[in-house]
Amino acid sequence: MLRRRWFSLVTFYRATQMSHQSFAAKELHLLQLHNRGQRSVLVLRALTVIKSLHRTVGSIAELVEEGNYTGAIQLTLTCRQAANIHREYLCISQLHEKLQDTLALIEQKLDVALGQICLNFEPRQYAKVYTAFQLLDKNQTAIDQLHMHFITTIHNRSFGVVMGFVELSNRKNGKNQGETLTKKHYPELCHAVTAEYFVPALLSLCKGMWDVMKTYRSIIQWHLELADQRKRSRENALTGSSAVTESNPDRDMVEVYVLHKLESGPPRLWSDMEQKIRVLLTQSDAAAQLKYDSFGHLLSVLKRFCIVGKEFGGVNSDALMDAVKQQASRFFNMYHRTKLEELHFFLDNESWEVCPMKSKFTCLDLWEFQFLRPRTQLPSGSSQSFVEKAAGDAGRESSHTSATTHFFLEFGSSGTPFDDLFRSEEQHEDVLVDSGDGDKRSSDSDDDIMDELKQEHIDETGEKRRGSPKQRRSSAFKSISLGGPVVTNSTLSVLRLFGRYIFFVAMLESNAPEVINALSQLFDYYLYTVYSLFSTEIHEYFESLVISKRLQVGVKRIRENLINMNSDHVETGPDGKTRIPAPQISPRIDLADPKTVFALPERIAAMESLAFLASQMELIQPTLERALPPQRRVFLQQFYTQSVSLVPDIRYPVYWCVAYRSINYDTALSMMAEVQWDIKDLASQHSEYVDHLLKELEGFHQVIRRTAKTTAIPKEALDGLWTLAVLLTNRTFVEGFSGVKKCSNEGRALMQLDYQQFIVSAEKLSSLRPIPDRDFIDSYVKAFYLPEEALEKWIKDHKQYTLKHIVGLINQSPSLTKKTRQRLLQFVEDPEGLRNKNKS
Repeated sequence: MLRRRWFSLVTFYRATQMSHQSFAAKELHLLQLHNRGQRSVLVLRALTVIKSLHRTVGSIAELVEEGNYTGAIQLTLTCRQAANIHREYLCISQLHEKLQDTLALIEQKLDVALGQICLNFEPRQYAKVYTAFQLLDKNQTAIDQLHMHFITTIHNRSFGVVMGFVELSNRKNGKNQGETLTKKHYPELCHAVTAEYFVPALLSLCKGMWDVMKTYRSIIQWHLELADQRKRSRENALTGSSAVTESNPDRDMVEVYVLHKLESGPPRLWSDMEQKIRVLLTQSDAAAQLKYDSFGHLLSVLKRFCIVGKEFGGVNSDALMDAVKQQASRFFNMYHRTKLEELHFFLDNESWEVCPMKSKFTCLDLWEFQFLRPRTQLPSGSSQSFVEKAAGDAGRESSHTSATTHFFLEFGSSGTPFDDLFRSEEQHEDVLVDSGDGDKRSSDSDDDIMDELKQEHIDETGEKRRGSPKQRRSSAFKSISLGGPVVTNSTLSVLRLFGRYIFFVAMLESNAPEVINALSQLFDYYLYTVYSLFSTEIHEYFESLVISKRLQVGVKRIRENLINMNSDHVETGPDGKTRIPAPQISPRIDLADPKTVFALPERIAAMESLAFLASQMELIQPTLERALPPQRRVFLQQFYTQSVSLVPDIRYPVYWCVAYRSINYDTALSMMAEVQWDIKDLASQHSEYVDHLLKELEGFHQVIRRTAKTTAIPKEALDGLWTLAVLLTNRTFVEGFSGVKKCSNEGRALMQLDYQQFIVSAEKLSSLRPIPDRDFIDSYVKAFYLPEEALEKWIKDHKQYTLKHIVGLINQSPSLTKKTRQRLLQFVEDPEGLRNKNKS
């Protein structure tokens, strides 16, 4: 039983074993097949991914070509992530390397796109590029690269602009370029720029730099707006007014770094741009060869460029301004020397005819002074010229305001700050009275003025002057009669130079002392010319009467510092001072011709034009003072005190010849010598010589009236002529009185009666109220009655009388003893000797 049971169990066990082994084999086979199927699925999926990745690589290339860098990077990063999962496949590993190369290619493309943005900023394009760098986590690197691209752009733009103008100049001059200009260095190209193309090259270069600055400012503004948007998003998230925005502290730190880097970049970029402009200015010799108008353009461009740079970089352009100052000083010295030669030429050939100016004319009406006039005073229909724009820039510069947005707002969308500098140069000017043939001259260019004035000064050229001489004189007569100023061609020339010099000062205040000193030389030479030409042949006896002490000192100073008596050319002496040849009177003017009243019309034109010039100097004095630093204003004050204020003193020397030669004083002296002065009875009738003097004055009056019919005589000139006539007549009275041998008290009374009769009649003839210098006669006549001590004091106090006058007074004084008379005579003849004798 047990055996059988054991056998059954063994049999069952074996059967079970056999059954189990058969089932497990099938199961394992099924499992093996399942596993193989799973692996096949994975391989199939991997193959699908690989196929997709290979296709995606082609799509990435297309996105890069389209400029969709963000999509290309996102797709590349996705592919890389997918490739990392299947890196066990050899083809996947190769694909991974290819994707890495694709990222490097995208970075290169991004760098190229970043460089292109420096020339033309487009917000959408920049957003794509910046977002692409952000996906690469290379924002900081991108900003560093951006700065390098800007520096490269500055160099390339500068090189290209200058090379273009050099090529243009070479083609025009037919030069064989031989060596390509691209192989030259930038300073070499700058040296090759000619004067004709220098200002256009400078203007184009500044416009190119403006494009760079505007692009950079646009990039900063884009990042500021981005930062503002992120800030508002965070604030809205905190208040719950919008969906919660994911905060990324690392990204915020990067954005702060980027913005700080951008905001600190302008000074460095400006330094590079300033250096390019400075090299063009210093390496080229063209600046010194420019005409005045072109150099004015140059200054206005550079002034505007520096102001734009101040707004852009917040720094002063000291290095550039130093270079401008050197070039300006070099140019101005040459220009001033040329203008002194022209002025010498003009004055030597000046006909001293009055120009018919409008009654309210001032120097501010000239085109050269427009930059000093308010805009509201501009002629209707005229736009601002470059001088006004530039002067406005000078005001901006001198105000020292902080660098706030102005040009970048005004020209942010289109144009440049340099477009309006030369937009209109129509020189509107309406200063002349119509002479009947439309003679309303406008200011022309510097060279045109020179040619025109040369033609007006030299009749030998045969050129027809504007209007006939009769028409010009008639218009000038009407102008002065209506209160217009007395102005000659040379006066206008000097005034125009004043305007140009002051504009030069407004553009470059650092050169103000040098330019204002040159301006003072123009005025001094005009003053010296009028004095030296029309103050000749003044008798030594009348010098103290006509020529004041300060005028003598002033003329001597001008002669020593400014006049070259030994040459016909403007020269610079060893002391560095520029000296001008002494002026010469035109051979057409005869100062001794009584038919022209000793050239009275020319004398009036010369003297009163000088007076008008002095009045205009007073008008511009505040402008000159503002241009000078406080420590240099002493020179200006001395100039006004020692030169401008001398002008009224010149009137007597200029008109002296007319008053002296038009009246016969010698006959009156002879008649006075025949008068019996030792009369015993008081006379009731004045002496005959008084009638002679009054007759001479009446003739003088008629001469002036006849002259006034053809030549307008200003009140200042008329008063000066009559004052001189009265002064000379007064000297004639004293001269005659001092020659009297015997005189009684009744004779002294007759002297007073004669002079009183002369005063009454002279007041009727002249326009003088009261008659000047009456005390000269009254004091002399009354001195005869003084006692001894009072007379001695009177002699010491009254130095205006000559030795002859005093000797005659001493000899005729009834109150003096013989001893006292001898002592006083010895004193007046040798006061020093008598004083030393008394001390011993």
